[in-house]
Amino acid sequence: MQGLKILHVDTANSWRGGEQQTLSLVAGLQEKGYHQIVVCQPGSLLFQRCQGYAEVIPIRMRGEWDIIATWKLSQIIESKGVHLVHLHSSHAHALGLMAAKISKSKPKVIVSRRVDFHLRKNPISWIKYRLGIDRIIAVSNAIKQVLLTDGIRQDKITVVHDGIDVERFSRNIDGGYLYHELGLNPCHPIIGIIAALAPHKDHKTFLQACFHVKKNNPLVQFLIVGDGKLRGKLQSKIVKGLNMEKDIIFTGFRDDIPQILSILNVFVASSCLEGLNTSILEAQAAGVPVIATKTGGIPEIIHDEINGLLVPPQDTMSLAEGIICLLEDKTLAGRLSTRGRENVGKFSKEAMINATESIYQRVMGM
Repeated sequence: MQGLKILHVDTANSWRGGEQQTLSLVAGLQEKGYHQIVVCQPGSLLFQRCQGYAEVIPIRMRGEWDIIATWKLSQIIESKGVHLVHLHSSHAHALGLMAAKISKSKPKVIVSRRVDFHLRKNPISWIKYRLGIDRIIAVSNAIKQVLLTDGIRQDKITVVHDGIDVERFSRNIDGGYLYHELGLNPCHPIIGIIAALAPHKDHKTFLQACFHVKKNNPLVQFLIVGDGKLRGKLQSKIVKGLNMEKDIIFTGFRDDIPQILSILNVFVASSCLEGLNTSILEAQAAGVPVIATKTGGIPEIIHDEINGLLVPPQDTMSLAEGIICLLEDKTLAGRLSTRGRENVGKFSKEAMINATESIYQRVMGM
């Protein structure tokens, strides 16, 4: 099996959960002795971080119908003798599938599906998901159900939950420097959300809930960790409209997530749509009590009042009341924190790597 040559393709310029999963998989397979090639955007964090784990080839990929990028990918497939292509992002799906189709070697094709959006109802989408794909890896059962509803055959879909480096978040971590850097009071509670500033993460509901939490406890502080196209709108319209400019701290993109989690009293995931959400797993590994929305794959991680709290999506008051409950009921918060740490072990990166390797073996008939 170690003679298998694998090509990974990811078109993202940013660093989000999907890119972390790609890196974890590539690093884990490298330890198992696989020959791997990673094609990604020049200068991206994925390009930088995959060095040493695989042969990394930068290709500028401009959208999912970039003919030049498709041709370059097909040349790599042929010249490197690639047996299997694993496509890790939406645009990579289209580019890599076309490249595999036009290459002479006709490698096996696997696609990772990370979002619980329904497939587009057009001929191109129909072709992308039904022709030439040997397996779709859904990162949650919720995504699998969406794909089945959209007409994808069950035998084409396998669920492999995302995995995290549990030890990275569970060891003794000192985030004390953040109080000074971010202007936080270490004696007052800190509520945090870690997510890209994208519509489906629903920061609007989170911010509205923060307003009600603040009315209940004026000492609470709020962190929004992550970046994205909605930052300007969230700051200039919603935060300003709530008159909370002094209470909400936007940190932008951060690499020191274990340290940030170490200073939180409550972690919030307010998504209205969600494939799985590895930030919840990281918060659990760090021992932070979690409140999240009951949507997508989140209930596969959080079991209400057992290892976290679940509230309906886009329900400001339920979210606010849940946050207040966790701040005031220390016994509940402690119990959820303990059970969360116990639960997160089954979502390890090692489990994800081994499950993905097993799919490779089945697809290749080994």
